Amino acid sequence: MNKFKFEKAVIKLELAFNPISKNSDERDEKINVYYNRLKFTDEYVLNKAIIWLQDNYGYRNFPLIADILKAIHVVKESMQKEYHLGEECDECQGTGWVIRNCTDEIGRARGYTIASPCKHCNAGRAVKKACAIKDKHLKKRKALKETTAIVKEATESLPDANLF
Repeated sequence: MNKFKFEKAVIKLELAFNPISKNSDERDEKINVYYNRLKFTDEYVLNKAIIWLQDNYGYRNFPLIADILKAIHVVKESMQKEYHLGEECDECQGTGWVIRNCTDEIGRARGYTIASPCKHCNAGRAVKKACAIKDKHLKKRKALKETTAIVKEATESLPDANLF
């Protein structure tokens, strides 16, 4: 997360709690300390943690870094429970991927394995959905490259013309 997005998150916290500091120089120093500790946190997770703090934090003072980290941990656990509903799949052991040895037409092992999304659990469905989104973007990128190549080829075959 970049510093601009982090400062927007700090402003959300300041609207819900007391300001981090009233002195502007001290505020910048404190934001730098918070940013250095939380900069590797995903923006979506941090925003969910801010909402959690607004609902569950018992003080009016600006939350400490430890309190924000606790909220992030709670949010991550709840997000993990959404995708893994407590039951581990026998096929994929909860990973969402099924790994199989490749065989030829008569059943001999080929010496390599393939991974495919699990068809028996929610984690596999989430993996399949994520792969479909990635494939969609790759197809768009491929179509753009092909179009660019066609336009380039067509313009190269045109004779040079003076437009002015």
